[in-house]
Amino acid sequence: MTIAVTKTLDRIDLMRLYVRIAETGSLSAAGRSLNLSQPSVSRQLRELESELGAELIIRTTHELSLTETGRTFLEDARRLIGGWETVAERIRLGSGGLEGGLRIAAPIGLGQTILADLAGSFVRLHPKVHIDWLVVDLPGDLVARGVDVWIRVGPIEDQSLIVRGLWHIERAIVVSTRLGWTARRPSDLSSLPAVTLGPYVGQKIALSGPRGTAYSLEPIVAISSDNIFAIERLTLAGHGYSILPLWLTQNAIDTGRLSHLCPDWHPPPLTLSVAYPQSRYRPARVTAFVEHLRSEIPKTGAGIKAS
Repeated sequence: MTIAVTKTLDRIDLMRLYVRIAETGSLSAAGRSLNLSQPSVSRQLRELESELGAELIIRTTHELSLTETGRTFLEDARRLIGGWETVAERIRLGSGGLEGGLRIAAPIGLGQTILADLAGSFVRLHPKVHIDWLVVDLPGDLVARGVDVWIRVGPIEDQSLIVRGLWHIERAIVVSTRLGWTARRPSDLSSLPAVTLGPYVGQKIALSGPRGTAYSLEPIVAISSDNIFAIERLTLAGHGYSILPLWLTQNAIDTGRLSHLCPDWHPPPLTLSVAYPQSRYRPARVTAFVEHLRSEIPKTGAGIKAS
């Protein structure tokens, strides 16, 4: 019995590796995502092909492609892995709750602050779950890096991912109180320098005002950066006004270090989404983590609201 079970587990592992090779299009990328060396990946692929008595992948110097048998087997492998994972997880849940690993990619700003706190509270609730927390705005190939969930500020264009836009991040126009600037209308900003967060503040910013009015703001950029904490620091130092999320600025506003400009005018909110690789199977711990975010983010009072 032990031998049969071990053999079954070996086959599941071989199929999981094969699916990862097919998804990444690379033996080395598949190996990196599963912590396997390339020689080990090659050996296990040969073992799987020998077990099946068929060639699954055609390898050349620069690329690989699936054979017709390989394409058919890919769907079968996904279905079998999903069935195995579903059964195994149901048994694990019945004997002690969520367990296993999660690899999550979170945006640099929120990933070092609010979302990091929520990852910690999730692990506190589910001590058998361990999280590999990647703080990066663009994690690259999610499948190749073994990422289960990508939390992203702004649009996600990758059509191969399942994307859920769950929240809106409220923003405001703020300035250091040391400058003593006041502005009621966006036109009052026309001659003032701005410190801009490059990825999220363009050459024109559509502001919405009272009674449905609109204004297109063209900031005079003194300094631009792709790092939100650098922009916050430069704004606090008085280098210009900026458009920043309330989750970052609210404390400085409450303590009198920052103040609102044009408080009746609002920049468009940013979308905060979660994305998953396409898969027939998603572990319960992934769903539970996203639901934890849904539940706890509104409680932070950080100007992040459900869509």
